[in-house]
Amino acid sequence: MGFFVIIWAISLNYAKKFQLIRNNPAALISVALFCLYGIGMIYSSASWEIRLSWWLNYHKLLYIPMIVGILTIERYRRFALHAYLAGMLMVLLISYLKWMGIVPHTDIGQGYFVFKGRIAHNIFMAFTMYLLLRLSVQSSNLTRLTWILLSILAIFNIFFLVNGRTGQIITPILLGWFFWETWGFKSIKWIITAVITLLVTFFTLSNFTNISGIRLAEIRQEILNHKPNEAPTSSGIRLEFYKNALELIKQKPVFGGGTGSFEAEYGLLAETKKTISTSVPNPHNEFLLTWQELGTVGLVMLLAFFAIQWRISYRIDSEEEEGNKIYGYALRGLIITILIGSLFNSLLLDAGEGKFYCVLAGVFLSAYQSKKQRIV
Repeated sequence: MGFFVIIWAISLNYAKKFQLIRNNPAALISVALFCLYGIGMIYSSASWEIRLSWWLNYHKLLYIPMIVGILTIERYRRFALHAYLAGMLMVLLISYLKWMGIVPHTDIGQGYFVFKGRIAHNIFMAFTMYLLLRLSVQSSNLTRLTWILLSILAIFNIFFLVNGRTGQIITPILLGWFFWETWGFKSIKWIITAVITLLVTFFTLSNFTNISGIRLAEIRQEILNHKPNEAPTSSGIRLEFYKNALELIKQKPVFGGGTGSFEAEYGLLAETKKTISTSVPNPHNEFLLTWQELGTVGLVMLLAFFAIQWRISYRIDSEEEEGNKIYGYALRGLIITILIGSLFNSLLLDAGEGKFYCVLAGVFLSAYQSKKQRIV
């Protein structure tokens, strides 16, 4: 991405770039959200080093307008989409090779993930599964069968080879959305069939793999067993984060505590309430984090950020050729992925997941052309 930024800067033709950005509401809201985090930095209670560091963590939001301003040729846009798919299919292959013992693997309790860890792996793979199914609708014969088989391998990988629960929650939601968006009310029977198949496969195969999706079924028990300072559990800790984050939000509900203020303010609250830790960098929820940092103003802006992209995705549908529509559908799948994932992680803040979203959103949004652009 550093190389991309350099090339973007020295390729000149700024008038055209900025015109494309100005004519794309999703690109403008990305810039506005980044600037709002910058304003939040000014009144933050954190040290200036932390304020600046956290603001720059959101620099990835600028990738959306930058890509929109330069990716204007359909051939290159399609190449970007295929490049992502090629990369993720390589990840899928390596994960299976690790499982089969062909590629060396060190077991650290996260399954056969390939990079970044189980959370990122399964989030990326869930969206890849959706994209493969979407491509299968546009294909025929052998190509369609290939995409479907690869999507099934991706589902198996998510539930049985890598135990990242966020991706395991996203996957059935994306499956349901795919069926609904493709066949409407007719899809209800397919959704029921898919749910039954997943459940049967889950309970049948979980006994034959040493890494299984059983972690998803452990959430309730983890919450019940959670004991702060004695026997903390992953799900229990998250609930504590959420409750304490809401306490901080109540203190400064309108404009928040400022960019980067969460850790310091959570530490003060934790000392008062004697919670499990006095050092929590983020609440593992993007909406609560933004709400705490920028208040209700920031939360509304964040929701508008996603809402505008969702609305534009349907405009992209109307502009694409019949039988070759992909970017609008892909953008909606991507938004669902980030929305669900952000309930359990601070995905826009996280380096890998944040760039994953912003880069792909930029690619898909570059397919949108306003009326002004079409006239030109």
